[in-house]
Amino acid sequence: MKKYFKITVVILFAVIYSSYGQTYTIKVAYDASSAGCHAASFGWKLSGNMVTIGSFSKGGNSMNINESQTFATVPTYTSFSLSHSSNCTPLRKDDIDCIDSYTLTKTVVEMLQGAYLGMGGCNGGVDVSFFQPNVSIENLDTASPTKLCAGFSLSLAAFPLGFPVEAYHWQYSTDNQSTWIDVPAGMNNTPTPSFTMQQLLGANHANYLNTPIYFRLGYTTRAFTTPLAITYSSCAPVAQYINYEAPKCNGNSIEKIEVFFKEKLKTGEDLSIIYVVNTDPAKTTPRFQNTALVTSFILDPATNLYKYSFPNLGEALENGNFYTVKYQARLNGQPMGSLQVSQQPFQYIDPAKMQFKITGQTQPTCFGSEDGTIDIEILSGELPYNFYVDNVLKTASKIDNLHYKITGLKANVLGYKIKVTDKNDCIEKL
Repeated sequence: MKKYFKITVVILFAVIYSSYGQTYTIKVAYDASSAGCHAASFGWKLSGNMVTIGSFSKGGNSMNINESQTFATVPTYTSFSLSHSSNCTPLRKDDIDCIDSYTLTKTVVEMLQGAYLGMGGCNGGVDVSFFQPNVSIENLDTASPTKLCAGFSLSLAAFPLGFPVEAYHWQYSTDNQSTWIDVPAGMNNTPTPSFTMQQLLGANHANYLNTPIYFRLGYTTRAFTTPLAITYSSCAPVAQYINYEAPKCNGNSIEKIEVFFKEKLKTGEDLSIIYVVNTDPAKTTPRFQNTALVTSFILDPATNLYKYSFPNLGEALENGNFYTVKYQARLNGQPMGSLQVSQQPFQYIDPAKMQFKITGQTQPTCFGSEDGTIDIEILSGELPYNFYVDNVLKTASKIDNLHYKITGLKANVLGYKIKVTDKNDCIEKL
């Protein structure tokens, strides 16, 4: 799984759209019958802000209606009303006449969001079966309208302007089929949204590299526009993993940070920026950032992958914090993809100090004897331990994991220099 990010390079495109006649397309479907009626009538009227948009009326004892009407250039009314009237004089004299008359009103916002506007009556029904703003969408990046490099913001535009913001309700799909997902609320309901693919797709966004992502205006299963396909591309070599080797001893430099790539840099391609960064979003200071362009990788024969090794790893990171690697690619001097290494971040742990103390000693029993002892307590470090007396390795008797006894010592009026090392050869001298 790859993750991607935005470093510092953002391409902005300014486009000015002139506002022209904002209109809606509305379809009214209706059916009616005179079955069971000696005499019957049926009619409806659609209005916007009390102005009649369309109507229908018919009557008779042989009425059989199943029709629709489409109004393609309805002005931007703030509300829409649908009125319905019907009556039926039954064939049976002892049945009661049926007379219906209804009017329902919905705001334009309700209609945009999919509110139902319809009703039934004595011998038929009518409803608004289609309601759509006449809008179009496009990518503002006219230089690369069907492609987005990882780490860059996608800037879309809907036009004309002037509709209620609910008309500019953006959705995206990874399959262009039945699954359409709303763009996050803070980026939605605007004619000119801007976002990265990672903001939309989250942690799994790398699964969709080099595949099209589709955008449209609409709600649930109701599309206002034809989908716009944008191919999500890495536009840079994709890092496979990080090889991190922690410091061996407390306060030492990190042993190694290597980044492995599947492919080498192409002709004209370089990494203008590559650095280690804390995964805590409040701690964004780059670490070990390159001071020169990275123009080539080294082929690692053990993995058959291409490798970049961070130099000069003397800077200390924050103990216990997690880190990852980010980088910005260029092609012929132009910024391309901005990526983050896919694997789980590594944790920087500064090893505990190798510390010990002498807790006791015994003198040799006789002059020239070699039965003196020194008792040592390990305060911190990692097993196993080695014990040196005047830089000569000695065998120490283990009492437990923290307590040891050096034996076989003879008298030394100058005293002994004791050194203890742990498994990483970390030392503390007394």
